[in-house]
This record gives sequence, C-alpha cells and structure tokens, in this order.
Amino acid sequence: MRKYMIVSHGEFAGGILSALELITGASSGVAVLEAYVDENRSVESAIAELLQGAGEDEEWIVFTDLLGGSVTNQVLRVAAEMGVAGSVHIVAGVNLPLVIEVVMADPDVPVREVLAEAIDVARDQLVYVNDLLHNNND
Repeated sequence: MRKYMIVSHGEFAGGILSALELITGASSGVAVLEAYVDENRSVESAIAELLQGAGEDEEWIVFTDLLGGSVTNQVLRVAAEMGVAGSVHIVAGVNLPLVIEVVMADPDVPVREVLAEAIDVARDQLVYVNDLLHNNND
C-alpha cells in the first residue's frame, strides 16, 4: 500500500494538501506534518508515529520542502533508526504539480518510475512566465 506524507517548516504542507484536495479531490492516504508550528510536539516523534507501518505492508513517499533542511534530515534519520529506509522514498523541494502527479499515479507502477516522471513534470512547471509571454509576442 502506498501512502504519502508532506512535511514542511510551518504551514506550507497544509496548503499543498488543501490545493491537492481542491484540484483533484484526492487526499486519502496523504498525511501532513507542519514542523515547528506546535512547540509541544516533537517533529521526530510525529514522523515516527506516521511511519509505524512502513516496511511491513506500507510504502511511503515523503515530500519535504527543502533539500538539506531540518525536516528532510529528520525524516531521513527517523526512517534509518526505524529500519524502514528502504520503504520510505523522500523527495525534497515539493511543489503542487509534483504531489498531484505522484498521488494520481497508477499504484501498480514502480515507485522509482513514478517519482522520475513526476519530478520531470514538476521541473517543467517551473517557468518564468514573463519570458514565456515575451517569446510568444515575437
């Protein structure tokens, strides 16, 4: 079973989930962890709680906001400590097109293939629109 987690500094992850639901109607199996919003909640323990079933019958795709950021590092550390790193696929630099592509992908397609295609689509969505408009006017 494939599950998804969006982890961010602050409330960015909740915004991605809100937009995903609005555009696709899909949110089943998508967990959100907004780090450093509730000072009483340990980010690492929240990650560990969500990853409890990983490796047994669950495969997790975790989207994080920043490569090298604390939340990405914490997901890596927790997955390694739990011994489930092989069942947890982490993609840093999350954006909405990436999440849509992955969540809507055929679950029978291998995860590495899904992620490679989704990352290409997400990259293609990063466009300086002014240049695009300027080129179309020429």
